[in-house]
Amino acid sequence: MDPETVFERADVTREPVDLLPGRSEEPLWVATDPETDCRGIGDFEKAARTNLVYAVEAYHDEPATTVPFISAGKGQTYEMRWLRASETTLADRLQSLLPF
Repeated sequence: MDPETVFERADVTREPVDLLPGRSEEPLWVATDPETDCRGIGDFEKAARTNLVYAVEAYHDEPATTVPFISAGKGQTYEMRWLRASETTLADRLQSLLPF
């Protein structure tokens, strides 16, 4: 994994963030890696891109997982096992966890 390549190929947007538990009222920068779907979040674009590098690095360090990672800073990188609120409803998420 080349950090500079990940940094440069990121798709970056500015949006309210509902990717982390809880919701931020302030729009933040979100950098998404088109190859791994990992995401980095930051208060400014360069921070989001840098945090994306941490997320992609964690993704590559865990070869058994196919789950994207998300990072809001070094040491704050987690597997992304939830979806954005706009992609599914809470009821859909809860129902998917139930065995029946």
